[in-house]
Amino acid sequence: MRRLLFAFSLLLTCLGAAAQNLPASQAAATPNLAGKVELVEGDVTVYDQAKKPRKVAVGDTIHEGEGIVTGKDGELHLNMEDGGFIAVRPNTKMSIAAYRAEGDDSDKGVFSLLQGTFRSVTGWIGKFNPRSYQVRTPTATIGVRGTDHEPLVIPQGSKEGEPGSYDKVNVGSSFIQTKHGSIDVKPNQAAFAPLHGRPVPRVLPQVPAFFKATRHEAAIAVRHDTIHKAIDQRRDERRKVFQEKKSQLEKQKAERQKALQERKREPGAQNRQQREDRRKQWQENQQKRPQERSLQQRNVREQRSAGAEDRRQRLDGQRQARPQYREMRDRPQRNVDRNHGPRGGGRGQD
Repeated sequence: MRRLLFAFSLLLTCLGAAAQNLPASQAAATPNLAGKVELVEGDVTVYDQAKKPRKVAVGDTIHEGEGIVTGKDGELHLNMEDGGFIAVRPNTKMSIAAYRAEGDDSDKGVFSLLQGTFRSVTGWIGKFNPRSYQVRTPTATIGVRGTDHEPLVIPQGSKEGEPGSYDKVNVGSSFIQTKHGSIDVKPNQAAFAPLHGRPVPRVLPQVPAFFKATRHEAAIAVRHDTIHKAIDQRRDERRKVFQEKKSQLEKQKAERQKALQERKREPGAQNRQQREDRRKQWQENQQKRPQERSLQQRNVREQRSAGAEDRRQRLDGQRQARPQYREMRDRPQRNVDRNHGPRGGGRGQD
């Protein structure tokens, strides 16, 4: 039992790691809805991607990436989003590895079965996308071609039967595939892929006794016809719903892009206006520059002319002042000669 719990914990850890390895846009998104609880009895525990356990009640939702564990008296019925149905039997450990049901070619349903069994009446995924429906076990991959089948895994050490993977078909057909080969399974047959060795999967001569019916088996048996009568309509309705959602999302995206472009356009318009203003200012400056240059040259000429006139007037003043200066300079010398002349003559007379 401890080994099985450890293995199931390891399985959930792998699923969590796979979710972490997804692109950021997918990892951040809410996991796809896989189904809703129709019936829950006995010991049933659901584990989310973080391996956090919870109890579920009728009406609760189950998402891709979650694990389901039932005790010896536990049973869980799920109405799947593709219109299908799954009844998880007692003493079972399984998980919904991947699930998508939007009514198009990208829909898929991938289940991991570690121990025990469940009965699956496939919905539109099994009918229209059969290659995208898989049940993965420790030894094999089980596929369907639109069916009502019961995959079953007996772990090592169990007294229930030979360890390995089994599949029983009630309606339609399935196949068990390993790396050593594949075998088709028809209605009222069961096939087996052993846990050890390298044999090709084989059809058993009779359905083993450990495929036991539960007390809800009669109600489950009639689900196939009910489901497949309404499956096309449900798929069309689902496709319309998702197309409307997609249209709304595309419309919102277009509106956001338009708003973003407008926000980008506003600074662009402002920049263009600023460039236009600078261009006009430059043109005005270019037009004003010859006038300013002419005015400057005229001012320079006027200043030069005024300076030349000042110099001329100064020179004229200097010329006019020179005779008077000479006269004033020579006048004292003549006075001296006049005053000393007589004295000298008298001395000579003596």
